[in-house]
Amino acid sequence: MEQLDALTGPLAKETSPGWLRQTRQAGLARFRQLGIPTVKDEEWKYTNLAPLTAYRYAPAARSALSPAQRKDILDRCVSKGDLNIVFVNGALDKELSSFGKIAGGVEILPLRDAVENDPAPLQEIWARYDPQKDSAFVALNKALTQEGIYIHIKDKTIADQVIHVVHVTQAAGEQIAAFPHTFIRLDRSSEATVLETHAGLNDESIYFADPVTDILIGENATLHYSKAQKESLKAFHMGTTRVWQKRDSTFDGFSLAAGGAIARNNLDIVLDGEGASAILNGLYSVYQEQLVDNHTSVDHRVPNATSNQLYKGVLNDAARAVFNGKIFVRPAAQKTNSYQLNKNLLLGKDCRVDTKPQLEIFADDVKCTHGATIGQLDEDELFYLQARCISRKDAVRLLTQGFVDDLIGKIPGESIRRRISRLLAPTIEALG
Repeated sequence: MEQLDALTGPLAKETSPGWLRQTRQAGLARFRQLGIPTVKDEEWKYTNLAPLTAYRYAPAARSALSPAQRKDILDRCVSKGDLNIVFVNGALDKELSSFGKIAGGVEILPLRDAVENDPAPLQEIWARYDPQKDSAFVALNKALTQEGIYIHIKDKTIADQVIHVVHVTQAAGEQIAAFPHTFIRLDRSSEATVLETHAGLNDESIYFADPVTDILIGENATLHYSKAQKESLKAFHMGTTRVWQKRDSTFDGFSLAAGGAIARNNLDIVLDGEGASAILNGLYSVYQEQLVDNHTSVDHRVPNATSNQLYKGVLNDAARAVFNGKIFVRPAAQKTNSYQLNKNLLLGKDCRVDTKPQLEIFADDVKCTHGATIGQLDEDELFYLQARCISRKDAVRLLTQGFVDDLIGKIPGESIRRRISRLLAPTIEALG
């Protein structure tokens, strides 16, 4: 809290439109009101943020990457066939990015340009959410965001290329904080595939990432959206994705969390049109003393909408995981069909998971189910593999890979599946 003046200082020197200054001031006031969440807050009772507050953070600065680091980013994160939007330390890197040639019907603009040229679409998306209900980290992002991207898929446009938004952090010698904001808008009867990647170049870097992604899916539109997060093992990631769906729209979502000292992923879905469908698949794999916290919220506001959640976790060593999945069914939302399941595989003697599937139903003609499982690998299966000259360590890896493969197989697009598997690989290699 004491660092807010230092973090907001550079923004005071910028010339921003009046509405944006008001949005930032409202976000700052909301954050000052809420403060950093503690375990006394119900939404944070299993996640202690004391390690996050132990450091002082400077505003992220443009990083001078070495040729080897630039090659590492290109090899790990960038695919030649995609539209790549690369941010380094929160700043857009145009040399690493490749979205110059964009097909008709697809518009991609840096957030600064979108604010200056036509802010109405951004204002419309923001206006759907009550700022007095923003979480602390959404409010902080509103107050401090400087860089981001606006992605617009126009009416009846099918975007063939994967749109890949990459956030890379390189913190050398100091702790930095980044607050990127991504806006994605799909108009009527359009379709797109978006991958959002958050990665650290060095597992020893200490930094704070507070990204927010706001998505508006128009009538009869479909978004295939994946978020992959493999931050430094000493980093803090407090991410929020908010999705608003209109009539007959489809959100096909996947989330990977495989890095960070503390990683929190909030996914909030509002089904605000009949026939809307949301798929929320998630995978988290952590080891050592990492903590990953997934909070999902699906708000069924209208009749005849569906949602389906499946989250799987793999924990090793002394890692911890939290899953809290909420489904709200409002009185008007008759004929709702909603399903939720959380499955966890515990491989370490000191690891722990706190799982809480949650239903709040205020309609009487619905079909809603939820469940959670926590278990270990079957010793008989391990023995079977070891009896065939497979080491125990390799047997553990094979069975664990089988546990996660069905989720990875649901991701649309072979190139995205390959990248997800590559980011997941270090946590699988650490097993056994």
